[in-house]
Amino acid sequence: MALLVALSVSAHAELVPEAVIDSCLLFDKSTDASVSIVPIEGEAHLIDDVTVPGHRLFIPASDRNRLRIGYATSKRGLKDYIFVGTHRGYIMRAVAVGKFRPARVEEPGLAAFALLRQRGLQYVCLMESNGNGSAAFVRSAFVGRIPPSKGSALKLFYKVADVKKFNAFDGAERF
Repeated sequence: MALLVALSVSAHAELVPEAVIDSCLLFDKSTDASVSIVPIEGEAHLIDDVTVPGHRLFIPASDRNRLRIGYATSKRGLKDYIFVGTHRGYIMRAVAVGKFRPARVEEPGLAAFALLRQRGLQYVCLMESNGNGSAAFVRSAFVGRIPPSKGSALKLFYKVADVKKFNAFDGAERF
């Protein structure tokens, strides 16, 4: 019985509140007063595959990037991941919030990174603006709670939404 309770608590601890995910999508402002957003602004520096073989790292150059948040892209995109220090969250393992499956970030150097906080917990946010013209407000976001212990995996959640209307797409519309 204690094992089931521990597993339930562990699984629940990895969930990311909707207000945190939606705040990441909006990026400029929070959808809930309990969520604070610290953008990690600065040009993303590209580091070739010397540091991590088979990957190119994109790390925003900012004084606010003390946790070393960034994106690692592989040649085929199957092993792309978001990292926070030593924690990795693989893109293809992200949990879809809605009908769109996670997809690699096409231009990591143009993605927006942020650190979000809610009720003492910290979250990493990577937001990508995917649309042009009438779809200019279509954004996708990866969000994960930063684990408190070293060596723990970063579990990511993925959502696509039109932030102008701020309704998650039902899958009928495409951008």
